[in-house]
Amino acid sequence: MKISEICVLIIDDSSEDREVLRRHLSKSPQRNIRIIESDSSDEGWELCQTEHPDCILIDYQIPDADGLEFISLLNQNEQSQNIPVLMLTGQGDETVASEALKSGAADYLVKGKITAEGIVGAVTRAIEKAALIRKTEQQHLEIERSQQELEQFTHRASHDLQAPVRRIITFLELLQKELNGNLSDRSQDYIARSLKSAYHMRRLIKALLDYSLLGGAAKPFVSVNLNQVVQEALTQLEQSIQETQANITVASLPTMMGNELFLQQLFQNLIGNALKFRSEKPPRIQIFASDIGTKWNITVSDNGVGIPGDATEKIFAVFQRLDNGSKTDGLGIGLALCKKVMEMHGGSIWVDSVEGEGSKFCMTFLKAVSPETKAPSCLGRVDAFPHAR
Repeated sequence: MKISEICVLIIDDSSEDREVLRRHLSKSPQRNIRIIESDSSDEGWELCQTEHPDCILIDYQIPDADGLEFISLLNQNEQSQNIPVLMLTGQGDETVASEALKSGAADYLVKGKITAEGIVGAVTRAIEKAALIRKTEQQHLEIERSQQELEQFTHRASHDLQAPVRRIITFLELLQKELNGNLSDRSQDYIARSLKSAYHMRRLIKALLDYSLLGGAAKPFVSVNLNQVVQEALTQLEQSIQETQANITVASLPTMMGNELFLQQLFQNLIGNALKFRSEKPPRIQIFASDIGTKWNITVSDNGVGIPGDATEKIFAVFQRLDNGSKTDGLGIGLALCKKVMEMHGGSIWVDSVEGEGSKFCMTFLKAVSPETKAPSCLGRVDAFPHAR
């Protein structure tokens, strides 16, 4: 990286040590290095605010404050928190080195071992790394802004599309009712197909709206009992559970911090998928938790049609639908929504599945609150959530 001039601030109460550093830095063959210096942290801080150096060399021990305190002060200031700092000490102490790096120092140098080539190289690497970090942070902010704009557009478009689709369905249903018996079989088939497509579009728009809402969900987390969340999901799916004669077993689940509404959507979607993508046997669904130290692992397993091995990753993308022999017409949004809910909660979701033998959807949550609250060992039979894998 070519830099016409860089500014280095030296903070050291030893005039001899400052002179050695100046002499080493002046030997840089590729850079014009402007050096400013101070013998105290207070004056050094003032120079930092007025001169905006590209890099700071600071002694670990100076009379008015140590180097670690100075780095902490830098980190608290928005204008100076990205300035790289090289910590200097008279002794090679691993404990000091570790403390310096943990506090945010870019590197740790022992004064008696510093060479011209070494100090110039360390300064160069620190400045280039800081520039890369700033660029990465800026790109991350731009990506976040673009994602927010896309989510806002999706939400707005989905919301605006609901009214015209609703009118189309209404007029088609009125037409079908008024002309019943006066239409040829072919005409009746045309109206039926049109209605089916309109119903599908309505479901798709609703699913997209649900998906976009997750991106704008900035509500604070609260303590959520997953037993109650799953029970509510089962209540919403009661009709499908009864129709499929499903057997659903729910073990004791933990309480955690989260968004109750979206967690309910998560379980309602996974259970609904297990009911829809079932085999010829009645669905058998098990929901249980495992304590894995700092995390909870929650599993939703079924005995359904399963997922091909080469598709276990792509099913979490939007609009990905599988041809797994099921007659169910899914939208390809449900599992993408599940993944987004998990990301929102700082967790992850994946699936272990054998085609024809069933699937296990596993979710990992960070622990927060975990009182012992037991759920019924077996809950009744429960409308498939409108989203599907």
